[in-house]
Amino acid sequence: MPVKHALLALLAERDLTGYELKLRFERVLGEFWQLNSGQVYSTLDRLRREGFVARRTPNAAPPPTAPTSQVVADGDDAPTARASFSLRPRGRVALEEWMAAPVARLRPVRDPLFVKLAFSGPEHVTTMLRTFAQEARRYGEATETLRALVAREPMSHGGRVRWLVAEAARLSYQAQLDWIACVQRTLAARGDVPQRHDSRPLRRSAAPVVERRDAVA
Repeated sequence: MPVKHALLALLAERDLTGYELKLRFERVLGEFWQLNSGQVYSTLDRLRREGFVARRTPNAAPPPTAPTSQVVADGDDAPTARASFSLRPRGRVALEEWMAAPVARLRPVRDPLFVKLAFSGPEHVTTMLRTFAQEARRYGEATETLRALVAREPMSHGGRVRWLVAEAARLSYQAQLDWIACVQRTLAARGDVPQRHDSRPLRRSAAPVVERRDAVA
């Protein structure tokens, strides 16, 4: 789970509250991935149960010689919003193992747009072209926004890794734009598609698809 290990990585730098963890996560990935507070605290609770982090809460009125904070046992109901979290040795080991481990598999193709296209019939061509024109505008705007973000590579390590994430998103959106253009060209050549009146998905024809240059995206 990337969020779990991202929080561990942030806690490896210093102790942080849940609110601070949310802010620091979004400082790095906020352009592409935002967290809600409930997700942060539920993840922290799981990390505590696994023994990866400890929770510390300020004492309400500590005596002069007492420490200003105390480690809260897993069963205690301390005010979570005021608590800070620290990385435990077991959590540091888990973080290092995650950093070194290869990604288990390729990302699955589960985009709703793919499913919509896969189960569309010839009667849906006009609707699909309209849908993909809208998607082309959305991805085009996102690509231009990211192009401005990656216009110049920063010098610091933190800046470089954020730049690399932004560049990954830009290239991904550009690839999606290329695929959308392919869909538009192929569906617009519907003169070569046999006319059918049922809603079953169209089987791929053995005949090559002829691109029409006068097709409207």
